[in-house]
Amino acid sequence: MPKGIYAAASAMVTETKMLESTARNIAHAQTPGYRREGVIRVGFAEILAGEGRNGGIKHDGGAGVTADGRYTEFTDGLRDPTGGTYDLALHGDGFFTVRDGQGKTWLTRNGNFKLDLQGRLTTREGHLVQGQGGPITIPENVDRVVIEESGLVTTEQSSTEGLVRTTIDQLRVTTVAKLHDMPPSNGIYFDPADQTLIDTKAVIHQGQLERGNVNPVDELVQMVTLQRRYDSAQKALTEQSRTGEGYSDILRG
Repeated sequence: MPKGIYAAASAMVTETKMLESTARNIAHAQTPGYRREGVIRVGFAEILAGEGRNGGIKHDGGAGVTADGRYTEFTDGLRDPTGGTYDLALHGDGFFTVRDGQGKTWLTRNGNFKLDLQGRLTTREGHLVQGQGGPITIPENVDRVVIEESGLVTTEQSSTEGLVRTTIDQLRVTTVAKLHDMPPSNGIYFDPADQTLIDTKAVIHQGQLERGNVNPVDELVQMVTLQRRYDSAQKALTEQSRTGEGYSDILRG
C-alpha cells in the first residue's frame, strides 16, 4: 500500500476516535462528577523511533498517526447549588468511596446520592457510600441531616428536652498515588485496582453538585477542528487513490 494512502487512512481512523471522545465529553458536560477524557495522538515515526527503529521512515512523520491510548483529566468542575440534602460536591483532591453489589470499591466525584429502603446512603446506581465505619445509614424520622465540610454526618431531632444532635459517621474521601492508572467506567467511576486508598481532606459542600470538568465551548471548537482534519485526510486519500489508478493504467499500457 502506498505510504500516502496509509497515512491518510490512519489519520481518518485517529480523528474518528478523537471525535468520539469529544462528543462524549460534550454529552457529559452537565453530568455530576464526570471527568474529561482525551485521546493521545502520536505519529508512527515517533513510535518506531521510541523502539529504536525507523523502518525507512524519515523524521517528518509521513507514515501516519495513531491513537495511542486515552487519558483522564482530574481537575475540579464547577459547582451548582441544588439544596438537596444528599447532594454533595467535593472541592480539592479526592473522591467519594463507594462499593457496588459485588463488594468492589469504586472512586467517584459524583455526589448525587440518595437513601435506599434501608436508609443507607447510596449512589443513583445503588452503590453504598462508605464512611469511616462502612456504609452510612440514616435513622428514620430525623428532622435534619447535616453533612459538614469535613464529611462529618450528623442528625438533628427535636425532643422535649430540646434539639438532639447525633453523630452518625464521617464520609470516607480517598485518592490513590497514581490517578492515571485508574481504569474509568463511563468517566464517572474509577477503579483503584490494586492501589492503596489514601484518605484526603477535600472539602465537602452539602446541597451542591459538581459538574463534569468539561468546557463545552472548547470541546465544540475542537470538534470543528477535528472534523476539518478528517475531511482533509479523506480528500488526501481520494487523491492518492486516483494517483494509484493512473499508475495502474500506465502499467497496463
